[in-house]
Formats: sequence, C-alpha cells, structure tokens
Amino acid sequence: MDLSAILEVAIGIIFVWIVLSLATIQIQEWISTRLDKRAKDMEASIHEMLANPDLKAQFYDHPVIRGLTAKKRNAPSSIPPWFYKYPILRGFTKEKRKLPSYIPAQQFARTMFDIAMTANTESSIIQQGILRLRDDLYNSKNLTVQQAAIEELNLLSDLARSAAATEAGTAITNRTLALLKDRTEHFVENFKQKYPNIPLDDAVLSKIKDGLKSALEQAPQLKAAMDDVVNQQPPVDPADSALSKVRHGVAALSVISPQMHQSLSTLLMNVEEYATEKEKHLAQARQDVEKWFDDSMDRVSGVFKRYSQRMAFIIGFLVALVLNVDSINLTLYLWRDPSIRQALAAQASKYEIPQNELQNNPQQAFQQVSDQFIGLNLPVGWGINASNGAVYQDGNCQLFPGDNQSFGIPVLGINKCIVPPLSSTQTNLVVKLAGIFLTAIAAMQGAPFWFDMLKRLVNLRGTGPNPAEKAAG
Repeated sequence: MDLSAILEVAIGIIFVWIVLSLATIQIQEWISTRLDKRAKDMEASIHEMLANPDLKAQFYDHPVIRGLTAKKRNAPSSIPPWFYKYPILRGFTKEKRKLPSYIPAQQFARTMFDIAMTANTESSIIQQGILRLRDDLYNSKNLTVQQAAIEELNLLSDLARSAAATEAGTAITNRTLALLKDRTEHFVENFKQKYPNIPLDDAVLSKIKDGLKSALEQAPQLKAAMDDVVNQQPPVDPADSALSKVRHGVAALSVISPQMHQSLSTLLMNVEEYATEKEKHLAQARQDVEKWFDDSMDRVSGVFKRYSQRMAFIIGFLVALVLNVDSINLTLYLWRDPSIRQALAAQASKYEIPQNELQNNPQQAFQQVSDQFIGLNLPVGWGINASNGAVYQDGNCQLFPGDNQSFGIPVLGINKCIVPPLSSTQTNLVVKLAGIFLTAIAAMQGAPFWFDMLKRLVNLRGTGPNPAEKAAG
C-alpha cells in the first residue's frame, strides 16, 4: 500500500474539513451573538449565586458591570403621539437589554463588596425597588413598555446609588436621600412634564405608581430589620474598618437574601486567621469571593462548551448537507485522482497557518483557506437535471441506484432531479448521509484541532526521501 498516497488523501480531506470548520465557527458565533447565549447562561448562574432577583438587578446595574458592555444610555427621543397608536410601530420602541458575556472575577468581587457595604442603607433598598419595577416593565408581555420610562427609572436608580454610597448621616447625604424620595414619589408627574408628547398607558401608569409606592413603603421597614441585624454584630474594628463594614453589609443582606448571606459569610469566616501578615484582610476576602465566582463560571463554561459542541455538530451537518460535503465520497475521489490529491498536498505544504486570524478574525482565515481550492474540481455541491437531462430522462435518478442508474433526489411534480457532481452507482442515500455525518463530526472538532493535525501530516510527509534524490539514486 502506497503510504505517500494515504498521506496525500488525509491531507486533502483535512484541508476540506478546515474550511467547513471555519464556516461552522462563523455561523455558530453569529447565532450565539444573536441569542446572547453566553450572557444569558452567566446571568442565570449569577441569579443562583445571589438568590434574589433584586440583588441581581442591582449587580447588573452597577457602573462597574454596566461598563463591561459597549452600550451607553442615551437620552430618550421625543416621538410624536400618533406613533403610539399603532402596536406594530410601538413595538420598535422597546430596546433590547444588553448583558456582558464575560465578567472578570475582580470586577465581580468589587461590585459585591460595594453592594454589601451599602446594603443596610435606605437608598439601596429604594434602588432595588426601582430596578424591580424597571425590569417588570421591560419584561411585561401585556403592557406597552415605553423606553423613555425605563430610561427615567435608570436615572432614578443612579440617584439612589449615589445616595446609598454617601449616606452617613451628614447634611448633604440627608438632602440626597430626601431628593431621592421626592423624585420617586413624584416620578409620574415629573415624567409627564419632561415628555409631554410621550403618553403612557393607564396600565403602565398604575404599575409605575404602585411599584414606586411599594419601594418607598418597604424601604424603612427593611432598613429597620437590617439595623436590628447589624446591631447584633461586633462593632466596626478601627484597624480593619473596610472588612468590618463588609461584614455588617453581609449581615444586612440576610434580611432580603439568606442564601446570599450564607455564601458570603462562609467565605469571610475566619479570614483574619489565615491571612498572612503582609496581606490585608479585605484583599484575602476578595480573593475568596473571586474564587467562588470562578468556580461558578467554570460550571457555566462547561455547560456552554457542551452546548457549543452540539450546536457545532448541527450546524456542520446542515452546512455539509446543503453543500454536499460528503467525506466518504471525497476520500474515494482523492484516492482515485492522484493529480487532485497531489495538488492539495502541495498547497498544504506551502500554506502558513493563520494563527492570528484564527483567533481574531475567523472570517479572514476562512477566506485564506478557501482560496487554496480555487481551480480544483472537487465533488461538492449539488446540481439540477431537468426532464430533458440525461439522468432524469433515462430514469436514472434514484435514492438507491441499481445497475445503469445514478444517485439523485427526484423532485416530484416538476420533473427535476437534484444530483451531486460525478453522480454514480457508488453511492446511495444511506452512504451519502453517512458521509455527511462524518463531515459534521469533523466540523465539531474545530479548526484549531484540524490545523494541528494538518501540520503534523505535512511534516510526516516531508520526512520521506526527496523525489529528485530518489530519481538520481
């Protein structure tokens, strides 16, 4: 058996698989981006970690996390009133919420500590109520969601965060809290005055009024409960006031999220005892929270990886089916045609693997690899034979061809037959699907895997004797 021919066939078929893998990656990335799959998986995991939808909303609305997305809040534009009379047009005013698909562990820990340190402030509790109302409006299926109202609630939430971050009993912080309560109480009146041309549905108005009223009424009650819990904690240690404040905030969180309190309390337990002399206690605590986040994200990554593999197989199978990339047929074709396989092997030997493009620009990498096939007549794609074509006219178009018949997919009613190039008795529907299935399996492995395999085979092929030297000898 000719080992050189076997290597050339393997190099050729892997070259084809690389092109299909790159196409699969591009389609998969487009689908994942459109569906926000990675961001939604992370959001679900963080929801389980925080165990409270209000805390999750407060976390994602924090400037540190909000800054991880390129999206910026723009002032809502005034739209003519007649625009809102038509539900179809009105639906375009709902802006899609963008979530980050990646959050560094350091940003997670800093955000959680900031939330914890202001957890037992009345402003923080009001902010959670505002964000709860905002998300209810955004996710409502029965109400007309006005983007302007959501933007105004975002601005009110920013004011609440500022008040929570500075609330310490001083005159300026008391005035900020009073301003927050006043704007929350008169939100609807201020909104109508600011945007007279943007009417709100009665149902939306009622929901906003009830939601803000509930936030204002619950804030002092929850604040009192949190104060009771905090007062039972050891006083703030002047030597380590930052960590003491975090502990008090974590204790306050037990009122609204016992599970979150339990998780953070476990991570902060006895942190002073195992922190070295040069380490700050708060820094050690942050490391523990970061590790907690990383462990959770590892599980999310595992789930996303399995999802990506299934998606890659489905996309690879569909692309191979549409383009008729049959690995079995391609292998037989390359084995029977030495000129084509030698040309492919020569192209592969000269080809430089685009490592940078593979990571940063898969589309360019796909174009570079696909250019290597220009001028080669590979048996991929489909053709159509009409009733006056030789295949269909002779009745040769069969899913399971026999003697003197060719493989094809008859299209009933229009006297046409979908046939692969070089159709012959060597294939049938089962063999064709098996070849496409093998192509899908190959596409699922990813282009980096096949680039590595291609490099090894090219190097193995190059270790043989030089043809010129062999002829001279």
